[in-house]
Amino acid sequence: MGVVQTSTEPGAGPRYYQIPVNLYQPGERIDEDLYLYYQGQYLLFRPKAFQWKKEDVLKLEGFGVKHLHIQCDSEETHHNFLENNLVRIMREPKLSTAHKSRILYEASSTILEAIYKKPESPEALRRTVKIVESSIDFLSKRENFIELMKLATTNFSEYAHSLHTAAYAITLSKEMGINAYEQLSAVGVGSILHDIGKVKIDTTLLDKKDQLSDDERKEIEKHPLYGYEMARKTGSLPELAEKIILMHHERPNGKGYPCRLSGDFLVLAKIVGICDCFDSLTSDRVYQNSRSPLNSLRLMQTELKDEYDQKILTFFIKMLAGK
Repeated sequence: MGVVQTSTEPGAGPRYYQIPVNLYQPGERIDEDLYLYYQGQYLLFRPKAFQWKKEDVLKLEGFGVKHLHIQCDSEETHHNFLENNLVRIMREPKLSTAHKSRILYEASSTILEAIYKKPESPEALRRTVKIVESSIDFLSKRENFIELMKLATTNFSEYAHSLHTAAYAITLSKEMGINAYEQLSAVGVGSILHDIGKVKIDTTLLDKKDQLSDDERKEIEKHPLYGYEMARKTGSLPELAEKIILMHHERPNGKGYPCRLSGDFLVLAKIVGICDCFDSLTSDRVYQNSRSPLNSLRLMQTELKDEYDQKILTFFIKMLAGK
């Protein structure tokens, strides 16, 4: 997801931003002019204030179009548009679970990509809370979680990984009987932003294929602390979410980081740690190929047994199995 300019001069002319292709349903009024990107040009597909029709859906499907575009004067305007439509769509009782899942996944991924570019922006972090609010309500039903995770890809990106981890963590928390909104919101925000501190680390180090030196590993292990400090500085997040960001790599056996906690520490952080690990193992990274879900769970039950709370992991396995 991203932005493309039609002008040949940097910063000049209109800017076009991607939106999900299925943002509107037949009969709904179109809020903005909608454009197709075709052979290097933006072509007006449907003008503002027209009614979206079933024929529009069929045409786009026939063309194999994956995204539409709108003109915005800034990223801020684009994100406001996505945020407002996300809230509208998630509250619409007539829409299918599959439709809502795709909108939630695509709109959230776009907003999260921007958050990871400007992680210290209070406005960006406010949008994190908005995504979590929509996610908590949607993930209250198991079938919605299953539908959403059908869209998960093994191609790793920090924002897709964050969204996957949050979906797992919110659903797992509910599976364990955690229903207080304060805690669900904290686990959602904390999991979406759990790796935000990595923006402070050189990407060549994060993407290094060869074995890390001791100094390099120590630097990467600082990312929970970096993320915690960034969250604290903005003052926009719940304290519980800040603690999850700080503690998501702590382990019951005391071999985690950055504080080397052990035993009985914050349960919500243990939940996010398990979800983070599972999504990482099942994703393609520059330094590892993705594992199957079954092999990933077996690894967490055997070689990594002492690193994860096995009671929580059992809940996680039952959740994935639909039991």
